[in-house]
Amino acid sequence: MSVNVTVNYGTDERTITVEKNSSLGAAIIGTGLPLEQPCAGRGTCHKCKVIAEGELSPYDEKELEGLTQAERGANYRLACRTRVLGDVEVTLAPIVVYSNKMFRACDDYKHSDEPLGLAIDLGSTTVAAFLTTLDQGRVCLGAAALNQQTAFGADVISRMAAALRGPETSQRLSMLALSSIVQAIDALKLSRRVTARIEKVTIVGNCAMHHLLLNLPVDTLAELPFEPYSTAVVRQPDGLFSDTFPPGAKVALPPLIGGFVGSDALACLIHYGFDRAPAPMAAIDLGTNGEVMVTDGKRIVVASTAAGPAFEGVNISCGSRAVDGAIVKVKLDESKGNIAITTIGDHPPVGLTGSGLLDLICELRQTGIIERSGRFAKDHPVFGDRLGQDHRGVRRFLITDQGVDLSSAESLEDAEQVSLYLTQHDIRELQKAKSAIHAATDILMAQLGLAPGDLTRMILTGSFGSQLNVNAVVNLGMIPRVDLDVVELSANGAGFGAALMLDEEEFARGERIAAAAEQIDLDLDAAFNRRYIESMDLPGQQS
Repeated sequence: MSVNVTVNYGTDERTITVEKNSSLGAAIIGTGLPLEQPCAGRGTCHKCKVIAEGELSPYDEKELEGLTQAERGANYRLACRTRVLGDVEVTLAPIVVYSNKMFRACDDYKHSDEPLGLAIDLGSTTVAAFLTTLDQGRVCLGAAALNQQTAFGADVISRMAAALRGPETSQRLSMLALSSIVQAIDALKLSRRVTARIEKVTIVGNCAMHHLLLNLPVDTLAELPFEPYSTAVVRQPDGLFSDTFPPGAKVALPPLIGGFVGSDALACLIHYGFDRAPAPMAAIDLGTNGEVMVTDGKRIVVASTAAGPAFEGVNISCGSRAVDGAIVKVKLDESKGNIAITTIGDHPPVGLTGSGLLDLICELRQTGIIERSGRFAKDHPVFGDRLGQDHRGVRRFLITDQGVDLSSAESLEDAEQVSLYLTQHDIRELQKAKSAIHAATDILMAQLGLAPGDLTRMILTGSFGSQLNVNAVVNLGMIPRVDLDVVELSANGAGFGAALMLDEEEFARGERIAAAAEQIDLDLDAAFNRRYIESMDLPGQQS
């Protein structure tokens, strides 16, 4: 009897017909899609984890040993140990992404037996894990994986709507979050001996991520006035992390601030010392959800704004995660009529990251290819031949005709060469994202009576925020026109703050900051929509 196995890998979907009781791993390999099986099917390496749904053999002893409860709840299987009994749909495990950590990693943890901690930043798009020494508080390693909840949508609104469908979907979202944490930890590539030394874990995230992980009700968070079900500290959730972390490890989730401002923003406030600021300062954690934080040296005000996934390369026609070949920097040379692009790992270009998108649009604005309104110019004396339209009549700009499509290729050598374009739609997505950030920052500064010139620090953080071209940020109006000298690009402030809160005194400090910080509800601010619309313009070069 023959059955069908459909395998999804990113945007690539392939179906193969196999005999009933065939190995799932063999079926996947038969499609030509990548699958690691270093142990040759013995079930000992656990490298062949896939999400599989359909008629499958029961979990065997090796799978029960190699998959956590969370992974089993998210329908993970070891492909080498699983048999196909009927039609099956498989999703290959999401790839590990660059964690964009701008810090010097150290291997001191390898040379002693001091206790270790894990700091987890559960982001909407990316989940980051940091290994930290507890005795001296050093962050030694950082790694990241994609948040698998993206199967239910790129934004938290879509995921909360899914959770409201019923307890089964809500539980699935919780298991996907846990599986994503496991993948981020796996990406650290820790030995069993090192893993066994982990004694404490701190997990931070925005309010939606926090609630979906803990499987808390999200109904009050999903509608006005957008209040969390609970903002309280959570320690050792009953059974949730029973096999996610080493036995005996103490797990804590710091308090939420309120609204959509969660413990990830709180971690940033701790890491950047907002409670000890001698002068006005601001920080923005840029991502699918942007957290904005401002202090005048006395009060701390915070807000969350839905910037959308453009900063993560999502909803962009040739958008890309931070993977090999992703474009991170673009430079136009009008005198030579060429475009220089920089990609991760110097690999052939596969698409634009958020930082590459911002860089490109800034360059196109400075050369007059994009007008202040965000529209493409009708023509250009140097790059006019790169302007055109797609089959739907949408205007676009040719970035490069040397791109590669890896979605259906087994290797780089087999990849099809493609052209990569920036479309009018892409520009609008960037305008909406940057306008949300600018308007939110304006509102918070107005709350404290601050002008841009009053800020002594403007910190941009997050996996996207730490990789930006500062000139592009200011010249395109993503933030108020502050002096370039006060703008700082920082590593993952939320992750580093979570690492600090592995210490009990710092955790208590975080509780005090959470109680003192004032959450501003932008939806109830009459000026927000006006400021948002005003911020849609792309100003151009700062004079």
